[in-house]
Amino acid sequence: MTKGITAAALMQAISTADNDPEIRGDAELNGLLLKHATLLEQGKDFHQVAGDLNQALRLWGMGHLHGPKALDPLYQATVLAAPGISAQKPYAAPTND
Repeated sequence: MTKGITAAALMQAISTADNDPEIRGDAELNGLLLKHATLLEQGKDFHQVAGDLNQALRLWGMGHLHGPKALDPLYQATVLAAPGISAQKPYAAPTND
């Protein structure tokens, strides 16, 4: 079983995603990240924040065929931080590696 992550690790995942140029160019994603980073800074329960962010990213993903590749690690961090959440497919477009 994979061990969960800490609030600091979740904040780092948010920060890393927020520094991605493709995410910075999307006002909706920027707003989601800012909102949830602020909740973490305010000391809210990080499991709850992770669950809420996970749901927000899933809802965002329903309206977009593909998203920035930088969302994938953030999404996985929310899955690890919020017990009971199942993972979905990555946001990034498939590549022919």
